[in-house]
Amino acid sequence: MLSKIKHKTTELLEPLTDWLVKIGVKPNHLTFLGLFVGFLSAVAIAKGYAKLGALIILLSGLMDALDGALARNKGLVTKFGGFLDSVFDRYVDIAIFTSLGFYGVDWFLVILALSGALMVSYTRARAENIIDRCDVGIAERGERMIILVLGLLTGFVWQAVVLIAFLSHITAIHRIVHAYCRSGDK
Repeated sequence: MLSKIKHKTTELLEPLTDWLVKIGVKPNHLTFLGLFVGFLSAVAIAKGYAKLGALIILLSGLMDALDGALARNKGLVTKFGGFLDSVFDRYVDIAIFTSLGFYGVDWFLVILALSGALMVSYTRARAENIIDRCDVGIAERGERMIILVLGLLTGFVWQAVVLIAFLSHITAIHRIVHAYCRSGDK
């Protein structure tokens, strides 16, 4: 759902991307920084610092938004950059969800949420081999991270993980149905 406003965030971030280009920052630099910051959030959560971890997730999310905005605003979009961003997002997802298990969330719930998150990404990647776009669904990465941040900040962590698990698998199923309907293989 948040992917529908990507063009607006790209516009909003243009002054910042102008400055980043002036100081020599490239999109892949931000992608690597987002990976590092994402791992820092996982360490904070695993050590029991839920609110700090939530704030660091927001910073990681900013890096994730900025790398794409910088690439789009400055004509620096590359296939490899998109690939690298997607792979690093999955590594951050794995680190953050794993940290929730160390934080104390039941491992079964962690596995359900993580598998759902990975399936959302996987179904999109595979669907886009047979159809043009498959960015449908209620729980893309941005929405999942917002739910998790809210859970970490409010103390409703396991409830956030349950919600993420449920919505992620619903999103993956939505993408399967969408790809089937658009593929022409009926």
